[in-house]
Amino acid sequence: MVAAPRFSRRWLLVAAGAAGLVGLGVAPGVLPAVSTAGTAPEQLRDRLRASAAQPYVGYAESNGRLGLPQLPQLEQVTGLLTGTTRIRAFVAGPDRWRVDELTPAGERGTYHCGDAEAVWDFGANQLTRVVGTTPVRLPRAADLVPPDLARRLVGATRADPVTGLAARRIAGRDAAGLRVVPADPGTTVGRVDVWADPVSALPLRVEVAGRGDAAPVLITELRDVDLRAPADDVLVPTVPPGAGSVTARAADVAGVLRAQGAPEPPLQLAGRARVRLPGDSGDALPGVGLYGTGLAAFVLVPVSRRIAAQVIDDAGGAGGTSLDIPGARAVRVGTPLLSLVARTVGRRGGAFLAGAVVPELLEQAARELPVGGRV
Repeated sequence: MVAAPRFSRRWLLVAAGAAGLVGLGVAPGVLPAVSTAGTAPEQLRDRLRASAAQPYVGYAESNGRLGLPQLPQLEQVTGLLTGTTRIRAFVAGPDRWRVDELTPAGERGTYHCGDAEAVWDFGANQLTRVVGTTPVRLPRAADLVPPDLARRLVGATRADPVTGLAARRIAGRDAAGLRVVPADPGTTVGRVDVWADPVSALPLRVEVAGRGDAAPVLITELRDVDLRAPADDVLVPTVPPGAGSVTARAADVAGVLRAQGAPEPPLQLAGRARVRLPGDSGDALPGVGLYGTGLAAFVLVPVSRRIAAQVIDDAGGAGGTSLDIPGARAVRVGTPLLSLVARTVGRRGGAFLAGAVVPELLEQAARELPVGGRV
């Protein structure tokens, strides 16, 4: 029987500070960085993208200042992108890992092994086994771990120019740096800076800045890292007697991304063709569409009219820009990195459009959605 997941916001308190360098008596980052000038940025980019097989155990911190308003059913996503997220990672390989999100109130761990995934929530005393996958899902703490985020961003900008950056001392290691500047004018991303271990090419720090911004709006860094495989037992959730256990479909875990009765999304929006993702039958997330490629892609998510109206009201009060669309209510929210448009569709439906794209692109897409009926 498939049960709906119940995720508590109360998590286990874990002390996960960065450790000092063994035998040196100094904290990571204190020693000066040595020169890594011999590492060509193009070569480092290629090696970085191919570094997924490198195992490691580490503690990371991510800091975001994207300025997103609070959105109904998306509070956890907003928290990931507008504050500090503390993360503990145990990675044996691309298909076998565990990532814990840590807060002063608790811990929530995601365990991934092959095609199987589970979420252990200490506060709820519950294990959720996730069945299946979805082509589009909400962001989670595991997406902010520097190696994964760097490979994803650099992979999306593989054709863009890359230059070298001065070496930095990160997690007690001399890290070589590179900068990628996206060429597509449709994206709000101005630059992606990555520092990686020059030997293993494992990314240690990522900075993302908006177009025209000097300061980054998202920084994630491994504060402590050991390039060894984690013990097998830490990759399997330990469930105490009496703990709850449920099974949930991946689409249900996606929450707001699941809409009942949503029709096929448009084949094109704002001049960008809908991208057919591998394994997307349209059944898991009906009505969800991804448009464009690379960092200038955006997603269409059908929601209920109630949720759309609440977002429109909240965003309007937080400085969002109301859009004049005949027969619909709509609002546009622009941040230094992410843009969001919410609008009503017909009497019962609504839609979100979101991406690291210029707000005008989403406004155009919103105007092209049908006024009557549902998305």
